[in-house]
Amino acid sequence: MDRTEKANALIERAEKLGIRLECDGVFLVANQAPTGERERQDEIIAALTLYLREVHFLVKRRSLAAHAKAFLGLRVCFPDGFTLSERGEGVISGVIVGASHDDLVDVSIEKEGSPRPQVTTAKVENLLFIRDEEEAASAHNDEPKSEQPRRGFFDRLRGSREE
Repeated sequence: MDRTEKANALIERAEKLGIRLECDGVFLVANQAPTGERERQDEIIAALTLYLREVHFLVKRRSLAAHAKAFLGLRVCFPDGFTLSERGEGVISGVIVGASHDDLVDVSIEKEGSPRPQVTTAKVENLLFIRDEEEAASAHNDEPKSEQPRRGFFDRLRGSREE
């Protein structure tokens, strides 16, 4: 069993003992529920500390995925890795359509010449999430407004340099 597998097993044991691990993007926090098993909880916390780097990585990935689910339907942009430039060439625009248990999300992309959208998987750290100001002002609504990929978004950027 490698260190990541051991850390994952310890996280599961901790959860069974009432310890909920969370990451706010920077800090790793162990929330202890009052279960009457404080001594066993302290033992698990000590064991988790020996695998801190792996535990932090696993909990952070879970946190990113949970957070990404709140952004389902939002438009995102990311580089396609081929002809990237400051004027929009090589930048892909799509819509978040799914999130997994780690730091990956599914992005629906409409490509010219394709009869239907294609879905690709991307790491959340490689995406720029786009939210309208109007939508941000109404953020009290828990369900994000679903957007469709905007055709021609980067074409307009390219067109402005030709003027």
